[in-house]
Amino acid sequence: MKSVRSPMNRVRSKAVVIIAALTAVAVVPFLLKQERSSAQPGGAATTAHSAPPSAAALQTWRNLGKAYYEQGKYTEAVTEFQKVIRSGHAVATDYLDIGLAYTQANNLNQALSALTTAKQMAPHLISVDYNLGILYKRELRYGPAEEEFKKVLATNPDDPATLFNLGTVYFAEHKLDLALKTHERLNRIGFARGQNFYVASLFRTFTILVRMGRRDEAQQMLKLHQEYSDRVPSISLQSPALEKGKYGAVLIPAAPPVQVAGRVAQTVSFRDIAAELGVSLRNSPGSPEAGSSIEIRSADYSLDFARRKLVPLFGASIAVGDYDGDGHPDLYVVDPDGRNQLLHNSGSGAFTDVTAKAGVEGPPDSVSATFADYDNSGHMSLFVVGLGGVHLYKNNGNGTFTDVTQKAGLKSQPDELDTRAMLFDADNDGLLDLVVTSYTNLDSPPRRASFRFPDDFLPAHIHFYRNNGNGTFTDITAASGLGGVSGRFRDVLFADFNGDGYPDLVFFRDDGPPVFFENLGDDKFVDRTREAGPALTRLTALGGAVADFDHDGKFDLALWTTGGYEVLKNDGHARFTPVAAMPVIKPPAPLLAFRGIAADINGDSYDDLLVADASGQLHLLANRLGRFHQETIHLSSPGNIASLEATWLGKPGVLDLVGTTVGGKLAAWARTGPPAHWVEISMDGSKSNKQGVGSEIELKQGDFYDKVLITSGPAYVYTGDLGKLDVVRATWPTQIIENKLNVATDTAIRFRESERLASSCPLLYAWNGRQFVFVTDILGVGPLGELAPDGTRIKPYPREFVRLPGSLRPRNGAYEFRMTDELREVDYFDRLRLIAVDHPANEHIYANEIYSSAPPAPELYAVGVEHLPLSAVDDHGNNVLPLISKADHRYPHNFRRLRIPSMAEMHSLTLDLGRLANARRVSLWLTGWVFWTDSNGSRALMHNPALPMVPPYLQVRNAQGKWVTVIRDMGLPSGTNRTMRVDLTGKFLSPDHHVHIVTNLCVYWDRVFFSTNDRPIKPASEVAPEYADLHFRGFSVPVSDPEHIRPDYYEYTSLIKQAPWNPMRGYYTRYGDVKNLLDHADDHLVVISTGDEMTVRFNASQLPDLRPGWVRSFFLDATGYAKDGEPNTAYFATVTPLPFRSMSNYPPGRKDHPPDGPAYRDYLQEYQTRPSYRLIPGLAPPGE
Repeated sequence: MKSVRSPMNRVRSKAVVIIAALTAVAVVPFLLKQERSSAQPGGAATTAHSAPPSAAALQTWRNLGKAYYEQGKYTEAVTEFQKVIRSGHAVATDYLDIGLAYTQANNLNQALSALTTAKQMAPHLISVDYNLGILYKRELRYGPAEEEFKKVLATNPDDPATLFNLGTVYFAEHKLDLALKTHERLNRIGFARGQNFYVASLFRTFTILVRMGRRDEAQQMLKLHQEYSDRVPSISLQSPALEKGKYGAVLIPAAPPVQVAGRVAQTVSFRDIAAELGVSLRNSPGSPEAGSSIEIRSADYSLDFARRKLVPLFGASIAVGDYDGDGHPDLYVVDPDGRNQLLHNSGSGAFTDVTAKAGVEGPPDSVSATFADYDNSGHMSLFVVGLGGVHLYKNNGNGTFTDVTQKAGLKSQPDELDTRAMLFDADNDGLLDLVVTSYTNLDSPPRRASFRFPDDFLPAHIHFYRNNGNGTFTDITAASGLGGVSGRFRDVLFADFNGDGYPDLVFFRDDGPPVFFENLGDDKFVDRTREAGPALTRLTALGGAVADFDHDGKFDLALWTTGGYEVLKNDGHARFTPVAAMPVIKPPAPLLAFRGIAADINGDSYDDLLVADASGQLHLLANRLGRFHQETIHLSSPGNIASLEATWLGKPGVLDLVGTTVGGKLAAWARTGPPAHWVEISMDGSKSNKQGVGSEIELKQGDFYDKVLITSGPAYVYTGDLGKLDVVRATWPTQIIENKLNVATDTAIRFRESERLASSCPLLYAWNGRQFVFVTDILGVGPLGELAPDGTRIKPYPREFVRLPGSLRPRNGAYEFRMTDELREVDYFDRLRLIAVDHPANEHIYANEIYSSAPPAPELYAVGVEHLPLSAVDDHGNNVLPLISKADHRYPHNFRRLRIPSMAEMHSLTLDLGRLANARRVSLWLTGWVFWTDSNGSRALMHNPALPMVPPYLQVRNAQGKWVTVIRDMGLPSGTNRTMRVDLTGKFLSPDHHVHIVTNLCVYWDRVFFSTNDRPIKPASEVAPEYADLHFRGFSVPVSDPEHIRPDYYEYTSLIKQAPWNPMRGYYTRYGDVKNLLDHADDHLVVISTGDEMTVRFNASQLPDLRPGWVRSFFLDATGYAKDGEPNTAYFATVTPLPFRSMSNYPPGRKDHPPDGPAYRDYLQEYQTRPSYRLIPGLAPPGE
């Protein structure tokens, strides 16, 4: 109900404000005198006391206060923020935060005092001005509100929230012209930046225009408002949300500045170790013109000329990778003017030429090579590019390679000169996709008497190959959106520059600026070069590197430009600005000359630049907290470098530089001097690609933070003087987070991606008279947005009956259940009922707990005699009857699981049901569970025709004794320990009553029986919840079988200490009473987040008395949906769009109309008000 103020209330409010203002004027100097303020970084001030609480305690209070505030628990928020204030070490933002909480708690005196204190401590803190404006607006003091909002706009003239609220103030003051101009300023900003403020402003503009009598213009605004209104949640258009915005949020003060991990040496020195490698390059002496451009007469030109004279200009290059898995990086040297060589690392830093043995001399005219495990075999294969396209040499795992280029679908391009092969997982399906950069077509020279190479040659295009998961690739360049640009492409790199979970691409070319492609998922890219900013578009960059140069948790870019060397800082939204005052180093003039690398040369944890000048001399641009300075490096010169890589060839922790010279020699140096601490980080993916390519590694120790991208093999990370790390965190491409705590440095650590379920369904616990125990997962028939292997989205069927255990007992007069969201998902409950069926003790009641492409409606069945099969054998002839005779968690499992979740080799179960001559109805009942696949697994299957997903199908023998399929999709158990029914009536084709069940899914049968007398029954008693409460609980300890031949089990009485994942973004149902939302299936959903629990009780007294000799079976009638957080699930990162009963599928289509009546809007406003917040705090320091 909207509140209405009387004139007397207004007078009282003004009086209160005046008193509060006078109080603040008196209080603030007193506070400042009593708690001597001192300057802090960023212009903040803090109070000083002799015995400060720990920084962790302060941050805990702040974080709790923020969490309470965002949940609408303002009194609790005030309590936490007061702890910070009373500590004597509060900064200005702490007073701002408690002022916000006081305002929402309607304690306006204290709010004004706190905000005024914040203003005194930090006069330039814009958030204080904004929130004073909001406070004055609420108190109808429009003049002061105007002044505060104008202060904000003087600093940020396009802030949507400030413009909206200033326009509102002008309207309240009847300053219609000013109100209109202010809202029009906001309208010009547009929806992309304005979001809910833009949508609300359109309606306010409509209102103003109506008031001004400009009705035609008003109708245009109304029409525009209606067009955009469904793009934002209704709750975001209410007054509380419209008073927040950028400056209306609780601010947690930044931690102290990120510190350098330690300076280990003032001067960086390397010693020459080329002779110690034990090998020399058996190549040509190298072209003296390597890296140069040359003049050519048309009469002299031919493809053979290009092969002999032009391709060698690229110079030799080196690829680093451990091809034999012995833990030591090997080298593959590519020489465009000679032959390629594979050099095996013995482990001591000495190498052996094994090219002939391995079979990888490679094609002639090669330019570069890349090691990558494209088939998830655990062995690094080799991709070689040059004239003629890309060649793939598959690693056989025994020290040899096989050329599988044609077999893999990588067609040769006879005249095309390719420069780089890069592998990354574009769509997070666990398979490495391939990007190839092309330079030009050497069979198409310029049509004139003479010309220069490369300057005058035509540009080429990019190639993007999707990994099909069966050892082959498909060229999908055109469909991906990458085919629209051309250039003489030299290199490509990837990183998730905008933090959306998908790796983006940056392409480098020597005839234009870099090209930035944002990854939209689903193998789709869009050119965002212009949006990336002028710093990227104004330069011609021949190559570059990606690193978190300033340790702020965002991947930045280093560019090797035609004019020098640049570092571009990323703002986290893929917009780049140049780092100021870069040292000026004039680069080599030839376009094809070597320019530089990025690596932590001095071991202080910050990636430096090692770059060449015009003469080929190498210079160290040392990175100091994100700023670069030229410092001395002692490095003997073997001549001009053609290529260079940083790695660890021998002793762990010792940085080696290895490369080739323009003269065709191998060059190598090892760093000397005081050692830096280090960690070697390797990955072992299961759901993600085997190498973990695309994983992000974060390292944290106190105020120190670093972030590293896994691009190939192990990551070598220096930590300066730090002998230990508080945490090393891996975020896999699947967005699963894993932490290693208290990590000692100077050691190798390995992340093994967990195969436990990360996404499934809400978990159900029931009271058994002693404790709450895990029953099963529910709502499995209602998955939202899940990808199917055919590329469609699986249709949800939101209602199911869940058979409850016989151990169910009432607790304090009610049957009590706990429903938890403990996986990486969001769950939506619409309706719950407890069903009770009373029946004779010699009868059993089951539900058809089945999941299939078209499941039947939920139904109950009464079963009399349960017959076991006479025999049961698997496809290897093993007798498995003992395993399926009773529900004891023993399952037939003699089949090989494949790498993709839920997939296995084809396997079968053959049952003999015996003589059924007189049976008019035959039903097969199977209890079991499925190791489910997910959207990422389906993505991997979409383009692999050799591995179709085959749901269980059922066969019987015909008169000739041959197996004939009579049920093509038998279905699967809809959850853990669920019992499904298969109607076999009329399915047998002969007197032989064997049935043959075949699938390649990981389905595990616990108990199988058949009946000849089951009958459908109606629920006898239904009980609605008498109580339902939503609250945060945490995460039960999971118990996982390492071989995954038993389902995951959850121990309710034990909680893990740390959350395993963060919730999806958006608004959830507020905590507290939610009983009314479960009464009817009406789209008024209880939306629960990961870590939440819903306690539901059903009054036992509402059930009738049980007849003597009878027993009672219970079922849960559940209606709802579950949406997992796998990257290939539709809307995997957000709570919305909310599902609704009438939608044809999820996500809803254009013809689907979501509910939008008054009752639904009231529901959203009352219940869907709890914002998400991170359960796993970010390790990166707060942004500016």
